[in-house]
Amino acid sequence: MEKNIFSELKDLLRFSKVGFEKESLRVINSNISQHSHPELLGSALCNHYITTDFSEAQLELVTPPRNDKIKGLNFLEDIHHFVSCNIEDEILWPFSMPTVINKDTDIPIANYGSSNLGLFKRTYREGLSHRYSRMMQTISGIHYNYSVPETLWQRPLLKKMSENSIEVRSSAYFNMLRNISRINWLILYLFGASPIITRSFITKGSQSLKQLDNQTFYLPYATSLRMSDFGYCNISRNKLQVSMNSLQEYVSDLRKATNTPLDEFVTIDKINTKLQKQLNENVLQIDDEYYAVARAKSKTISEQRTTSKLSQGGVDYIELRSLDLNPYSRIGIDKETVLFLETLLTYCFIKQGQNFTNDEIRNINHNDSLVAEKGRESKLCLLKNGEKTSLKDWGKEIIDNLLQIAAVLDSDKMQYTNAIELMRTKINDPNLTLSGRFLDEILSKNLSFVDFGNTIGESNKTYYINLEKSKNINWGLLEKESIDSHNQQKVLEMDDRQSFKTFVEDYIRY
Repeated sequence: MEKNIFSELKDLLRFSKVGFEKESLRVINSNISQHSHPELLGSALCNHYITTDFSEAQLELVTPPRNDKIKGLNFLEDIHHFVSCNIEDEILWPFSMPTVINKDTDIPIANYGSSNLGLFKRTYREGLSHRYSRMMQTISGIHYNYSVPETLWQRPLLKKMSENSIEVRSSAYFNMLRNISRINWLILYLFGASPIITRSFITKGSQSLKQLDNQTFYLPYATSLRMSDFGYCNISRNKLQVSMNSLQEYVSDLRKATNTPLDEFVTIDKINTKLQKQLNENVLQIDDEYYAVARAKSKTISEQRTTSKLSQGGVDYIELRSLDLNPYSRIGIDKETVLFLETLLTYCFIKQGQNFTNDEIRNINHNDSLVAEKGRESKLCLLKNGEKTSLKDWGKEIIDNLLQIAAVLDSDKMQYTNAIELMRTKINDPNLTLSGRFLDEILSKNLSFVDFGNTIGESNKTYYINLEKSKNINWGLLEKESIDSHNQQKVLEMDDRQSFKTFVEDYIRY
């Protein structure tokens, strides 16, 4: 089946679209910033390119989806330039794991103004802080949004599968989601860059951690502690299972989770009855609280909840969420990573896979956890189809499968093939991975995690400050968006006609 699909669609696959969402903490004097979102960056509520994630100090930089992936990277670079010139003495923290933060109250929750939408986003984050702690929410990453060309769905082979185009499209993307989950361990191995954590993230059962200094700890073979139980662990896995076997099951499970109270969350509002501490007491406040390595997304622009948009229009793209920030790139991701991931996600789209069983889900979670904490360990074995297999052997098998796709994406160039072969060298030598390079540099040079972060952040800031605005083709666009977004927020705040309670009820209902 997959050979037929590849033969039918290979001329279109190079026209897929990719967009980025990159999170970074604003830091000053080694500490998380206590300053409000800078005025010159626009309204965090309404700016399409520069917003905030959980914290007021946690920027989220967003690029529109593009066929030309290099232009997409250049756009992200332009946003970094604009931001760096408008955050005064602050730097953008280059690591996924935050600088040393002594207590939760040092982390300001993002503020979006007085409109119902702004209060909704703020209250949702208040809920996250009480449910999981503010500390966990300060961990940053980069999301890679991928979609195949729209014209692909009109091809004869796909049209034969069903008369319902939404059904065909959503089924194909959920097949892709399952395949991503099956080999997410490879993404953690290659692009994990968080083998070090600060004391704030130490939990019971952390005896295996080694101490760097009195504030920071590491695991010798870790790749991504951000994606482990020490970091931004997938909390929802412990509370619910959201099916990836079909759009209908996915939506149904998320709807159930957003309508089912959880005892430990029921008590949150009793902390202080004068202030609303969360949107509701359910397993998930809203659909977006479901954390996964990859999620189904809709391109529909509206304030409807995610499951409503998916139910009405189907899946339009996949959001890959398991990437750490690359500290060796000013923008947190490099060209080789972008090209490799495009090839990998194309492979995940083409490869036909079965629906998940509970046993396979357990194996996937086992592999992710093992690679996150021990991925560079010699002779590490994973579970493939229920059987133990060498990480290296499985990795090389995937690389071999990617080369055929890379050859098509290359057209008359070799950049995709070169990116794939580069990752092969990292499978052969774990020391070449981001986590291997990062930890080796810290240990061999006897560096402090915080000082190293400051050094990289200051260097990046200096580069952008010295870069002429004329070199930034999107400067005018970003400046205009900043001004327009402030005006849009004012309009929202003036136009609210319903109570906040009704606004929340309507959102959850529809």
